[in-house]
Amino acid sequence: SSYFGSTMASKYAARQYQIPAEYPDILTAFTREVLRVQPANIYEFGVRYFDRKAQGLPDEGEGAMAPQLDTLEGLTAEEVEHIIVELFEQYDEDQNGFLDPREFKKLMNDLQNKLQFPEEDIYKLLAEADRNKDDQIEYKEFIPLAQQIVMSLYAKTRLGKHADQLDAHAESLLVHGMSRVELTEVVERIFQNFDTDGSGTLSHAEFVEALKKMELGLTRREINTIRFQVDSDQDGNISYREFIPFAFDLLHKLTALRLLEQEVENDSLVHTVTDLFRSRDVEMTGLLAVEDVRDLLASADLGLSRLQIYTVLSEAQVNSDGEIAYANFVPRAVQMIRSMLKFENSILHEPGLIGAEAEAQFMQYMDDVLSQLGPACEFMVFKEAIEGTSLEFQEQNLILNSAVRDPENNNIVNVAETKRLMWPIVKQLRKQRPSSRG
Repeated sequence: SSYFGSTMASKYAARQYQIPAEYPDILTAFTREVLRVQPANIYEFGVRYFDRKAQGLPDEGEGAMAPQLDTLEGLTAEEVEHIIVELFEQYDEDQNGFLDPREFKKLMNDLQNKLQFPEEDIYKLLAEADRNKDDQIEYKEFIPLAQQIVMSLYAKTRLGKHADQLDAHAESLLVHGMSRVELTEVVERIFQNFDTDGSGTLSHAEFVEALKKMELGLTRREINTIRFQVDSDQDGNISYREFIPFAFDLLHKLTALRLLEQEVENDSLVHTVTDLFRSRDVEMTGLLAVEDVRDLLASADLGLSRLQIYTVLSEAQVNSDGEIAYANFVPRAVQMIRSMLKFENSILHEPGLIGAEAEAQFMQYMDDVLSQLGPACEFMVFKEAIEGTSLEFQEQNLILNSAVRDPENNNIVNVAETKRLMWPIVKQLRKQRPSSRG
């Protein structure tokens, strides 16, 4: 660090320029990032690197997804668009403008822990995204899938926060809403209901059977874990003294479940999904195989994609037989679906003229319009093509006035460069008058 003095003199003037004390560390961090990423174009990488730093965004590469996609509450359409661009650039490791199968699989593997879709479905998702079947995902093909990713993680984040709020509310009701005498009476009543033979202790069979009947969505392993934890002296039976601490946790969980059920009890979607599941549960066991739940959600005409269905399923508690107690699953599933629909309506649909989907549609449309012009053409030919589009008059004029001309021949338009600039200027115009289009 001694190489950097505290000031630097300009060779053109006597004025001294102050060098920030952090400059050596900033340069070292940038150098380390260059060595890690090894970009093809260090100048473009440098611009992106310092732009990300200025915006408080994480570095490109591994680990960049989590900070962006785990804090999704209150996002604007532009912020969602920015996330999608960053996500694409992060996994487009060779910066060629496409995600090849290896890059795509890396993206989906990183998402697997969060969204819990089967690994074998990665290539199904690739096939769905790859609309032109060239084994590569270009940006405009990536947008619909990226929207589903952002929407799914938004819904999971929102539901997780809400579950924490319900837990806190449930605990408050138990601690402050009931007297010690009332709480003791409830615990004694639960114990007596468990103690079917009236022996004063709970056998292994009584305890397991009682928990199963309560339909808490506990797996067999979880029930056994709870039993061993509650049976503190490991004598095979659970005394009332051992039962008391467990009872409070049980009441806490039950109260949180009831609060959630109360919130959604008047939601028509709850009744629709419940009836759908019951139609498959012919033996009325209250349990359905994961595959049945997945297929029913896919057939329910809820507008859910494959990725979104797996996001909903990730909220289910699956027992050791691969089954879901759907009565407790439905409220969480419905809240997850509602969160995704809310995100879609408020973020993706309302700003449909300037969002990521609008950009993809605009660029596809302009690709079709300009495909016959080649990389460069005469201005009048370009003008005729633009005026023949369905764009509004102001948008046409803005594009024509912004056309990039050949520096040696002002009558020639650089079509490729002009096309690259079209969306940013049209988007800016639409942002200034969002209500002028229908």
